[in-house]
Parts: sequence; structure tokens; C-alpha cells
Amino acid sequence: MEIKVNGEPLVIEGKQVEVGDLAPNATLVNRKGETVQLKDLLSDKVTILSVVPNILTRTCELQTKRLSDETKSGDIQYLTVSRNTPQEFNTWNQENELDVDTLTDESGEFGRAYGLDINLDGNDLLARTVYVVDQNGVIQYREIVEELTEEPTYKQPLQVAKNALK
Repeated sequence: MEIKVNGEPLVIEGKQVEVGDLAPNATLVNRKGETVQLKDLLSDKVTILSVVPNILTRTCELQTKRLSDETKSGDIQYLTVSRNTPQEFNTWNQENELDVDTLTDESGEFGRAYGLDINLDGNDLLARTVYVVDQNGVIQYREIVEELTEEPTYKQPLQVAKNALK
């Protein structure tokens, strides 16, 4: 699959998961530096899974803040995944006075499992993506943002997540 960065083509490596697929498991690292299994975090909860290339960039920050704000009622679980380190995530949360649940894909297992690996200027990152995973672990929504520098759609995944609660 191909996306664009400032209008220039960029290839996403691997096979992307689709709506209707069971969300693949992956080993990730949480903000405390603990190794966790994604399947355990997704168990029995409707989840918006937000994937960002780098939390320290403006568009990723906007995406993370917006989805955090939209899900603050707590009915919908919200998780952010990136290749940022737990320390970078912790510093970002502190600087922004937030408490976003963040997961680091330091092993690259998540990127491979979801088919989201990109290489941008020599940096191994993840393509900007939003998933909605229902309480059974099935992907109900997926948006791989076509232009990496742009924000995702917000209204549609939030509506899909709310509908999955019913």
C-alpha cells in the first residue's frame, strides 16, 4: 500500500489488517516500561487504537489530544501506539498535562502484525492510522491516513465506537 508525505509517495510495508479481521496481538511496552500484550488490553472493551508516527510532531500531538478529549468519558478505551520511547511519551503527557495510555512498539512487532511499517528519512516509523476494535477483538473501523502530514477523520471512528457499545 502507498501513502503520501507532503505529496510524495511512501510505501507501507506488509499486509494491512482489514475491517472484520481479528485484531492481531503484539508485544508492546507501556508508559511504566512494562511489557504488555495488546490482546489483554483489548479484551472486553471497545477501543480506539490510534497509531502515530511520532508523538513529538504537531499532527501526531493534535490527533492524540483530540481523541483523548473525545474519549474522556471513559466508555471507550483509548490507546496510542508509536515507536516513541516510554520516556518520550511520559514527558509528552507531563508537558501537555494529560494521562494518555501510550504503548511503544520498540520491537516492531505491532508494525509487522498490522502492516504499518514505514521508513521516513531513515527512521522506522508507523503509518498514521485509527482503528476501532470491538469488545470481541474484531476491527470495526480502519483509516490509514492517505497523507501522513494530515490528521485522521474523527467523527466516523467515534461514531463506530459508540455504536459498538450498544
